[in-house]
Amino acid sequence: MTTMFGVIHGKTVELEQEPDWPEGERVAVTIQQAVASNTGTIPSVEQWAVRLVFDSTVSPTERIVKGTQLSAEMLVAELENGRRDEQMLEDHPELMREDVAALRAYAQVPIGIRRSFGGWAEEADALEEFLEWNRQRRRLSRREVEL
Repeated sequence: MTTMFGVIHGKTVELEQEPDWPEGERVAVTIQQAVASNTGTIPSVEQWAVRLVFDSTVSPTERIVKGTQLSAEMLVAELENGRRDEQMLEDHPELMREDVAALRAYAQVPIGIRRSFGGWAEEADALEEFLEWNRQRRRLSRREVEL
């Protein structure tokens, strides 16, 4: 199973990347909302924070993929250079599909914010933008309670 992200246009789903399957391959598709936000620009922390962690025994300053010694930023750079999920899994057998999905979500977070998690923000404006986005997201997800 491969997790891919895209946008719905009527009956068509436009994927952010090309699948690794040959043209005309039959597939089953399950649809779920990827990010519930006003801006849709920053994925929720829950999509990547569990799998991309700080481990001081591997690197005291950089996130790694949990259970590996692979740098999250190094893998994000590979994804940004057009690597497909299948290529990532083949080149890094210690990765699981869920790790690649977490890396893709993490890659959507602005680099200034990625660098500031776990430490002081070097780009205060980017951090403030993220915090405001997160506040709005929480407000939208709250249920109304009638008294």
